[in-house]
Amino acid sequence: MQDQIGDRTRNAMLSVMNYIDLTMQGVYEMSSVLANDPDLQRNFEHAGDRLTPESILDFQKATKQLISVTSNNQVISQASLFHYDSGTLLSTTGYQKEERKEELEWVQQAIRANGRVTFYFPQENRYDANGKVDPVYSTNNMVVMRLINLLNPQRNKNILLLPLKKDYFTSLIESLLPSSSAQLFLTTEDGQVVAGTRTKDVQLPIWQDEDRDIVIREIPGYDQRMLMVRATSKTSGWTLTMIQPEKDVFQQTKQLQLWIYMIIAVSLFIAIWISWFVYSGITKPINQVVQAMRQIRIGKMDTQISHQRTDEFGYVMDSFNHMAMEQRHLIEDVYEKQIMLIKTEMKLLQSQINPHFLYNTLDSIYSEAILNQADDIGEMVMNLSKFFRFSLGKGKEVYTVSETFEHIRYYLNVQQRRFDFNISFHLDERVKHMKILKLLLQPVVENAVLHGLEKKSGHKELTISAKARDPYLIVEVKDNGIGMPENRLAYIGQELAKISAKGSDLLMPEGQTPTELFGLRNVKGRLKLHYGDSAELDIRSGSGEGTSVMLLIPLDSSIVTDHGREDGSETT
Repeated sequence: MQDQIGDRTRNAMLSVMNYIDLTMQGVYEMSSVLANDPDLQRNFEHAGDRLTPESILDFQKATKQLISVTSNNQVISQASLFHYDSGTLLSTTGYQKEERKEELEWVQQAIRANGRVTFYFPQENRYDANGKVDPVYSTNNMVVMRLINLLNPQRNKNILLLPLKKDYFTSLIESLLPSSSAQLFLTTEDGQVVAGTRTKDVQLPIWQDEDRDIVIREIPGYDQRMLMVRATSKTSGWTLTMIQPEKDVFQQTKQLQLWIYMIIAVSLFIAIWISWFVYSGITKPINQVVQAMRQIRIGKMDTQISHQRTDEFGYVMDSFNHMAMEQRHLIEDVYEKQIMLIKTEMKLLQSQINPHFLYNTLDSIYSEAILNQADDIGEMVMNLSKFFRFSLGKGKEVYTVSETFEHIRYYLNVQQRRFDFNISFHLDERVKHMKILKLLLQPVVENAVLHGLEKKSGHKELTISAKARDPYLIVEVKDNGIGMPENRLAYIGQELAKISAKGSDLLMPEGQTPTELFGLRNVKGRLKLHYGDSAELDIRSGSGEGTSVMLLIPLDSSIVTDHGREDGSETT
C-alpha cells in the first residue's frame, strides 16, 4: 500500500515537474533571446563607467524593450539589466546604483557562470527609491541570471536578470497536497529551495536513501514517522519532494481496516450463531433420539418422541416411534402368548382327571382283575394305566414322535376293547427321533375314534403316520369313518381360523359349551403358541368319506436327537 500510494503521488509530481520544466524552458529561451538581442547590446555598448545623457537615453530604450517582452508573462515579475561598468541596475520600475559591485554575491555568481544560466535567491528584501521592493532583492522571487552577448562573453560583464515569482511555483505544487499536514518542496539541482508550501518554519530534510524515491522514516524535527516521496526531472534536475505524516496516509486505510475488523467480527459472530443454530438443529433431535433409546433400554417401552419436524430428523423420529410401538406390540404379543399358553396348559390339566390318583386306582383294579382271572379287564386297565402314566410324563413337555405313537397305542388298545377297528402306524425313520409337544396328537386321535369310527358300521380303519416333507414335519391321523358334511367342515375351519387372528382367544370363546371344538381348539392353539404362525392344522373330510387331520410342524422347530427316549430305551 505504501508503494502504491507513493507511486501514484510520484506520478502526479512528475506531471507537475514536466509542466515546470516547460515553464523554465520558456524562461531560458527568453533569456537567451534577450541576451543576444543586437539592439539591447547596442544600447549597452556606448555606456561607460560614468553615465552620460546619451547612455541614460540608451538605458531607457533597453528598459522599454524589457517591458514589451515581460509585460504579458505571468512567471517573470519584472526584468532587469545590470550595467557592470557603471554599476547601474536597471529595471522596469527604475534605476539603482550599486556602489560596491565587485562584492555583490549575485554579480560574482553570474560572472562565474560565464554566460550560462544561474539562479540567485535573495535572502532579504531591499527597497528602491520609490519604497517598493526591488524585484532582484525580493525574497519572494528566484532570479534567473546570465551574461549579455553570449557570442562574446568576454567583451563585457553586463547581466540580464529575470526575477521569477515563487508564488507561481507554489500554486502549481499546492494542488498536489493530499492533506493540510503535508508539505511540498521544489528544489534546484544543487538543492536550493525554489518554492514550498511551508518554507518559513520548516526546513527540507536531507534525503538519506538516494537509491529510493519513496521512504517512510523518522525525520529530525518531526514527532512522528513521515512518508517522503520525491520526483526528479531528468531534463532540469530539479526535484519535487513531498513530506506527509504516515498516519495521514493510512488514515482512510485504517478506517477501512477498522470497518473490515468490524465486518470480520460481525461475520464471525454470525458464523458462530449460524454454526450454533445448525449444531443445535442437528444435536437436539439426535439427543432426543438418544434419550428415547435410553428409556427403551431401561424398559419404558411406551416411550415416544414428540416433535413437529418434517425433515430427515422428523423421518428418523417417526421411524423410531414406529419401531418402539412395534417393539411394544411384539413384546405384548409374546407376553400374551405366554399367558395364553399357561391358560391353555391349565385348561388341559383341568380337563383331565388327576393322573396320580387315577393310575394308582387303575393299578388296584388291575391287580384285582388278575386275582379274579379277568384277563381282558386287566389288560384294558393296564393299557389305561400306562396311558395316564405317559400323560403325566414326570413334567416333560415334549416327546419324540415314536414315543408319542407309543402313547397313542395305549389309548387305542383300550378303545379296541370297546369296538373292533384296525390300527396302522407309518413312521418315517428320518422323523422318529424328532420331538413334538406331549398330548398334541391325542385329541385328534380321540376325535377320530369317537366321532368317526365309533358311529361307522362295517370295516373300520385308522391310520397314523409321520413323515418329513420340507419344510414341515407332517403328522397325519386318517380314518374311514362317517366323515363330516360340508357345512360342518366349513364351520370348524372358520372357528379354528380365528385362533390365527391377532389378539384372539386361543381357548374356548365365552358362550360356547365346554365340549364345543375343545380338542381341536386346544391342538390349534398349542401349535400356534409353540411353533409360530407357520404351523398349521389341516382338516379334510366329506360326508361318508372319512376324515384326515394333518399337523404341519416346521422342521426347524423340531428337536432332533441321536437316541430315542431320553431314558435311553428304544421305541419299538
